[in-house]
Amino acid sequence: MRNISAVTSAALPSTSTGAITATIGLVEEEMRAVEARLAERMESPVGAIPQIGAHLLGAGGKRLRPLLSVLAARAAGAPIEHGIAVGCAAELIHTATLYHDDVVDDGRVRRGRPAARMVFGNGLVVLVGDFCLARALETVALTGALPMVQSLAATVTEMAEGEVAQLERAGNPDATVEEYFRVIDRKTASLIAWCARVGGSVEPALAGPLDRYGRALGHAFQIADDVLDSAIDEATAGKSVGHDLQEGKLTLPVLLACEADPALGRRVREHLGEHGVPAGVVAEILDEVRAAGGVERARRKAAALADQAIAELDALPASPYRDGLRALARASADRSS
Repeated sequence: MRNISAVTSAALPSTSTGAITATIGLVEEEMRAVEARLAERMESPVGAIPQIGAHLLGAGGKRLRPLLSVLAARAAGAPIEHGIAVGCAAELIHTATLYHDDVVDDGRVRRGRPAARMVFGNGLVVLVGDFCLARALETVALTGALPMVQSLAATVTEMAEGEVAQLERAGNPDATVEEYFRVIDRKTASLIAWCARVGGSVEPALAGPLDRYGRALGHAFQIADDVLDSAIDEATAGKSVGHDLQEGKLTLPVLLACEADPALGRRVREHLGEHGVPAGVVAEILDEVRAAGGVERARRKAAALADQAIAELDALPASPYRDGLRALARASADRSS
């Protein structure tokens, strides 16, 4: 079984690693239960399914969503079995979206290794993604808590809407920061907020603050991910770099840089065709995005969102688990991969 603390904190910057390692130590037993449940959920007599599942699930992901769900369960007094089930289901759903995204976006690198589609082919990877979604729904259904099932169905619907909205928005030279946030709220923050609410298992008085915490954390996490897409190389980011621009997706660093430098905005619009920015131009534009301060402004926005998330935690009783949720928000806004 994975070394939970080492793998989960390895992707975080050195300023966050100590706090996150201590936080994981609070729920290490619960995280081991999540890992065991994930392994059990990916079992299948069809050999390709466990093999393809292990390619990504065993590749050192951050396990943000399970860590969030078990911490929130402990901090809010929700049933820990619900926290474990929500964490497992969320990780399976997240894995499914990564498989599907890499096929849709022609991704080549994921978590520092060749994307699963590069190894197993698009068809198998899409179908194993579907298997992960089915297992996630079954995991929550086995709790017998109908509200959790209903809230998960609503969350997955919201995520699908976000993915479609992002594709529709691709190649749009008039994309705005406001549209960007509407997309990431659905495609990323909705699932993280579901984990923060422990699938709806927390007391009603805590549901709103934890939902707002999760939304703000999700926004910060996605912005940090988009900052990585503007990284200098793939070894730094652990995934394909500049791919969003090649797909015609204008992320926050690019949008903010274009606001600061109208000439850059005109250049991006000039190259942004129906099929995105040509690969040969992407590196030059990303250099200009960094020079215009787009990356640094996006980092500051992620940090402000982390502060916003942390403020919502005042609704929770004081505990080491609440402190852990604070550390998690900080670390999610300041990532190295």
